[in-house]
Amino acid sequence: MADSKSDLIMGGHFATNSAVIPLQNPLWDYACQLYSKPGMESVLLVLQDDHGADINLILQALWLASESKVWSKACIPNDYGKWVTEQVIPLRKMRRSLKTDWVVPRGVGFEDFRQHVKGLELKAEQYALAMLFTHIKQSKTAAGSIALNLIPLSDYLNISSANFKPLIALLS
Repeated sequence: MADSKSDLIMGGHFATNSAVIPLQNPLWDYACQLYSKPGMESVLLVLQDDHGADINLILQALWLASESKVWSKACIPNDYGKWVTEQVIPLRKMRRSLKTDWVVPRGVGFEDFRQHVKGLELKAEQYALAMLFTHIKQSKTAAGSIALNLIPLSDYLNISSANFKPLIALLS
């Protein structure tokens, strides 16, 4: 059980880190707004699940285009992949397995725990976007556009740019 002293230490630790990593930022706001558009979630999840795309990088490229900035792999911090591999993906796998292995066969009694894991996964995604946001100083201000930003991103992700057509259509 946690005591008040450990709560204070942990609370202070996280508060300090949150000040350094801007969890609330324009990229996060853009991502939340865009993700809530009708049809957007399913289009992004198809890119992620069927083609191995990183939704956060897509959101970064789209946000940069909205800011007339060009996306390149220089927009990705060196430790971003490590964060996604060690934090985001394990939480995503856990959330998904909880649904298929626990909630569906054993009933909704496990749904509360799955929702807690989902909240942690979303927080890990928010940290990932904050990492991407703090690294955008590497982006060149130019005539960035959705199509122009998705071309180098598709090359970086090793995904055919044709797979982005449903996304582009949804944004038009």
